[in-house]
Amino acid sequence: MDPTSLFSYERHVDSRSLNGRTLLVTLGAFTDAGDAQRLLDDHLLNTLSSRVVGRLDMDQVHDYAGRRPEVTLSLDHFEDYERPEILLHEVTDADGQTFFLLNGPEPSFQWERVASALRIVVEQLGIERTLLLQGFPAPVPHTRELPVTRFAGDPETIAVRRTMPGTFRLRAPFTALLTMRLAEGGHDVVGLTVHVPQYLHEMSYPDAAIALLAAVGEERGPHIAAEALEAQAGPVREAITAQIDAQPALQEMVSGLEHRFDKMITSGVGSVVPSAEDIAAEVEQYLASFGDEDGQDPGGPEGDGGPERSGGPEATGT
Repeated sequence: MDPTSLFSYERHVDSRSLNGRTLLVTLGAFTDAGDAQRLLDDHLLNTLSSRVVGRLDMDQVHDYAGRRPEVTLSLDHFEDYERPEILLHEVTDADGQTFFLLNGPEPSFQWERVASALRIVVEQLGIERTLLLQGFPAPVPHTRELPVTRFAGDPETIAVRRTMPGTFRLRAPFTALLTMRLAEGGHDVVGLTVHVPQYLHEMSYPDAAIALLAAVGEERGPHIAAEALEAQAGPVREAITAQIDAQPALQEMVSGLEHRFDKMITSGVGSVVPSAEDIAAEVEQYLASFGDEDGQDPGGPEGDGGPERSGGPEATGT
């Protein structure tokens, strides 16, 4: 099965005229903790100039029955069918520099073929650096700077050294395979995972997207202003603070997370120290939870006593 037939450029696009040294990837994975990927996509595509330049053939790689798209039944007819799409966008930043964004749901089928098709696209466009972005629920407090851990095809290419505190065996997301296949082809690829407080991960949490944008700049990607996300983040922070201040049990939980988190931060530089057995154990428990047969994460605001969804960040999302 020829991977070149899986991806196509838009009819009005001459791929030879496209240029940009960085590719940002926000394909779905285990979970979009804090809606980090969705918020980031919305921010990039709504605040910067962009256009769709290519797409994957979803009929070959998407499980429609397993992940049914939504459609509206309006009295006697259907409308607003939400077609699943994996799209390649050309985005122009405030300085006039272009980069690419690949977004959409995680492919359900033909992972190796999809990875091969995307490697060909990276080579055709002359992309020098691919950054994979996602959020992950973790035992961190919302009152501290959100950690963004890194992984890479070649760890020597990571600009800021922040790794997970241990070695874990987990069910693979597509982005893990893509990282490996791009690296095997000699391409520079780095993954950025923002740690979202586990008691907030089912909410829209703009601070997670803000942390990812900052990490993109640190990892030699485009420097993108986050003013629009900051405007969303303010009311969300206030709502979370109000809910936690009203519940002593939540205050105690956050205090405990702060105490353990502070042990992992060195003074001055602010990098994560890879030790702390208790933190590693909690992270490992969260990773293992994604191996449950039902594929659902057991955490979330309702399951672990976190702030309720109503009155939280959803009201301030884009």
